[in-house]
Amino acid sequence: MEAKIESLRHNPLLERAEITVNLDHEGEATPSEEDVKDRLSAEQDWDKDSIEVETIKTGFGSKSSVATLKLYQEIDLEQYEDKLQEDTVAEPETSEDVQDESSTGTAYNDIVSGTIGEAKDALNELEDVDWDAAVEAEKENKNRTTLIDWLENQLD
Repeated sequence: MEAKIESLRHNPLLERAEITVNLDHEGEATPSEEDVKDRLSAEQDWDKDSIEVETIKTGFGSKSSVATLKLYQEIDLEQYEDKLQEDTVAEPETSEDVQDESSTGTAYNDIVSGTIGEAKDALNELEDVDWDAAVEAEKENKNRTTLIDWLENQLD
């Protein structure tokens, strides 16, 4: 199996990197999450325990797959400069910055892009949360009823 990093997005708000990797596995079955972790930890010198494989997608009959990962470890971004996506998320310095960005929903979209637990933690760390903007961001993003219900309860 060959692994090639296609894109990397640094998300300092959630303290992770979000990575897309192309996997060429001609003559082999679709690699398991453990295979992907082993390969990338060996090739990229990443801590295997800090890699979370979100998805591995393989087209019917295809000999290649696309894996999406979350890496919870500090990395040298300059090393991946050619793969770094332009929309790298800037960490808000204050809750007022989040309020200013809430009109576009950018900050809240980034917050709700992770797991429900991560979203709750990130929102609870903010001083002044625009709960309506968070609800809208979740509806536009993953539309998870569990998180939407929790967000709406925070409005009360």
